[in-house]
Amino acid sequence: MIIVIISLALVQITLLQTPLGFPVPLLLVMVVCRALVAIGAAFPDAGIVTALRWACYGGLALDSFSTMPLGSHVLALLLAVLLVAGATRSLRVDGPLLPVAGVLVGSLIYEVTLAGLTQLLRAPIEWHSYALIAIVPSVLIALIPTPPVFFFMRRLLRSE
Repeated sequence: MIIVIISLALVQITLLQTPLGFPVPLLLVMVVCRALVAIGAAFPDAGIVTALRWACYGGLALDSFSTMPLGSHVLALLLAVLLVAGATRSLRVDGPLLPVAGVLVGSLIYEVTLAGLTQLLRAPIEWHSYALIAIVPSVLIALIPTPPVFFFMRRLLRSE
């Protein structure tokens, strides 16, 4: 699975650049969907730990292939997974609405965390412009692959 995550990070950073200049956050969608699938499983804690592990591996791979400081994607992915899993822990995950809402919230957390780290470690950001130019399009692009990824993972991991 580590090889798949590293390959997906490499594809995300290098091949999936949109015309606007930012990639589709496939790893974010994958780890949030993994956490949401785990919530509906018989042993949700084990699945959430797996999602957190995937977030660590994927974040390290993204940090290795991008220009962000080491650990920034790890922190952003971990925060997104923890907060989405914590917020949806008592909900029933059946249809496509909750995964879309979970990825929406998770990608907002992810993008705001990365922007905050950029402002803290590199240069100041004008938040209003950054939100309109980077955060909103990235969040909307993350919603496109969410239903197929969620339902594929749920079918694949149904035996948990």
